[in-house]
Amino acid sequence: MDHFSYHSEQVHSVFVKGRGQTRRNIVDIKNGQGYKAVETYTSNGEKKQRTEKPLTSAELDCIKRNKFIPGLFKDCIKPLRPAKTRKQKRSKRN
Repeated sequence: MDHFSYHSEQVHSVFVKGRGQTRRNIVDIKNGQGYKAVETYTSNGEKKQRTEKPLTSAELDCIKRNKFIPGLFKDCIKPLRPAKTRKQKRSKRN
């Protein structure tokens, strides 16, 4: 039986499209199973979105050995869409 338990939370302030945004990254492991989650908050401090995914066995092993995992929360964060560009209207010349 695996009795390893781990809990970690980090709060980050990032700027997205010129506006400040607060993100909270969470990793929680109990009894050999765990999840990773990203919570997004509005400027008023209200929770806007939460994305949660289970940890893979490779990620669990790295966390147990205190190894850094680059890009651990990338699949929890929704990718930003590029800003829409306006098409220029070309007039016909006769």
